Amino acid sequence: MAKRFLKGVFEQKPSLPRYDVIWDVNQVLNRLRCYPPIESISLKELTFKVVMLLALLTGQRTQTIHCLDINHMTITDTKCTFYLIRLLKQSRPGKHPKQIELEAFDEEHSLCIIRHLKAYIQKSSVHRNDSSKSQLLLSFQKPFKPVSKDTISRWIKIVLKDAGVDITQFTAHSTRAASTSAAASAGAPVDSILQSAGWSQCGTFAKFYHKPVNVTCNLGSVLLHANKEVPTYSLSFMMLFMITGTV
Repeated sequence: MAKRFLKGVFEQKPSLPRYDVIWDVNQVLNRLRCYPPIESISLKELTFKVVMLLALLTGQRTQTIHCLDINHMTITDTKCTFYLIRLLKQSRPGKHPKQIELEAFDEEHSLCIIRHLKAYIQKSSVHRNDSSKSQLLLSFQKPFKPVSKDTISRWIKIVLKDAGVDITQFTAHSTRAASTSAAASAGAPVDSILQSAGWSQCGTFAKFYHKPVNVTCNLGSVLLHANKEVPTYSLSFMMLFMITGTV
């Protein structure tokens, strides 16, 4: 009886992937390249760009991005590390996600997360007048309060829409599948992808997130890149290497 009941539940609400294909990460990065340079970018545009770069380069949920705190981070010219001090969806007794590490991308300054994080922290510092505003992401409008997860999701969807992604089909959470699928296509080790995105089992990535990109690619370019000797990089650098084709 229990088996029949559970089978009926599955048929009514099957556990199936939301998407068969995923949008091309390059589509969004090209939109980010069109943003004004750091010297003249507005706080609003800088906020959108930082949020999208964080979503793509970490492969994390908006919940994790929401938890990022400037009091629990270290940043240099080459690297930024966020230490996660709050419980997340994937937290378990005796198991908590490791810190999030981001690397500079000097090959293309318009996509370098370190440069944009530093600029964002500097621009938003004038609005961090008390200890309650240590959350990384603040509203770009008065009273410049720490934003919610829903606001971060809305910002991501704004950038996706501007980049031409169909947001009636793809949610903000789709950045998780898009970034990790791009990294896998670039040859990033599965173990590195699982660790970066916070998955404990490769089956989760394979079943729900690893999708073919909905784009027509050039066979010759793919062939040349596939046979090029590529050193080991972090998830973020590997993904950008695949997209820009630069080392």
